[in-house]
Amino acid sequence: MKKYDFDQVIDRKNTFSFKWDNVSYGDRDILPMPVADMEFPVADEIIAAIDKISEHKILGYSIVPESLQIAAQKKIARDYAWETKLEWQVWIPGIVPGITAACAAFSSPQDGILTAVPVYHPFHLVAGWLGHPLFTFPMIEEAGRWTYDFIALEEALKKGPKVFLFCNPHNPGGTVFSKAEIKRIKDLCQKYDCKIISDEIHADLKIDSSVQHTCIQSEISFFATSKAYNTAGLGGAVAIIPDPAIRLAFQKKTFGFFPMLSRHSIEVMLATYAMPSDWIDALLPYLRSNHDLLLSRMNQLPGIKMLPLEATYLAWIGFDSKLYGDLQKRLFEAGLHVLRGDQFMGSDFVRLNFACPKSQLLKAIEIIENVVHAAR
Repeated sequence: MKKYDFDQVIDRKNTFSFKWDNVSYGDRDILPMPVADMEFPVADEIIAAIDKISEHKILGYSIVPESLQIAAQKKIARDYAWETKLEWQVWIPGIVPGITAACAAFSSPQDGILTAVPVYHPFHLVAGWLGHPLFTFPMIEEAGRWTYDFIALEEALKKGPKVFLFCNPHNPGGTVFSKAEIKRIKDLCQKYDCKIISDEIHADLKIDSSVQHTCIQSEISFFATSKAYNTAGLGGAVAIIPDPAIRLAFQKKTFGFFPMLSRHSIEVMLATYAMPSDWIDALLPYLRSNHDLLLSRMNQLPGIKMLPLEATYLAWIGFDSKLYGDLQKRLFEAGLHVLRGDQFMGSDFVRLNFACPKSQLLKAIEIIENVVHAAR
């Protein structure tokens, strides 16, 4: 018998789920595929870690143990070929608040923040949160994958931003940036004195098994196991910051804002670092199968285009707005909730989370196909 049954459908309604209990749904039967958490039950080792806390019955303040620091250090060295030091680590409740703190520390209303678009929405929203200028440049399709328009990147750097927010693997494009691309990004940012803040949370979710994740080894690099092990609701992440002055400046922006990590977060992260590879070894083929099914069916539809992902479980699906108008709205009215591309500063796209049982994905595909055929 399979240890992990990813075909199992678990009812998440009425569990205070951000994904399933969306107030906009009302009494409607909506299949939600917007938010980046998975529909799969977590690994047994994670349940055991939570049960241990429940049996202990104490929920006081916690410290980050050295065992967790060492486990993260070993994973980064083993899986991403980056030898780091324990003193470089700053443990935080989540990557989005970490990005906000980094931007608050190193950009200002006089210079600003740079990111590629489309991009995970906090990357462009953070400028507004802080009242700092936002500079963007486009991603382009090249050889069947999304990558940077490097000429536009350099032109944007000339405007003087002090922080470049780098998402690798890229959300929503699914790109795993190559070593050559990484070098080019680092060289340009160094040339224009722009700090790189990188989010590498999707590094373990490789859809293309031939790609290798390369850390950019930036001024601040964020890592977490929560996406790969479906524990996003618990939080917990680590910032790797080699330079002590940059590290202290970052920490000063967290004091009084960031809470301590909970014992649940710490114990679960310890479990994810310590557990054998069988969860990932079972998960990735399932995600690849879902990806391939979705890719094939989408690219058979007129006016619909999806590029193959190199990583993540978030499909970036383009559509011809002349044919379909507001496709996201049409899908929602038909019972499927996906995110509108505008949320990522990418028009005429939707983003769909396919980390779900195949039966749910097939239902989503059927809704999309019915909406497309009805519009023609």
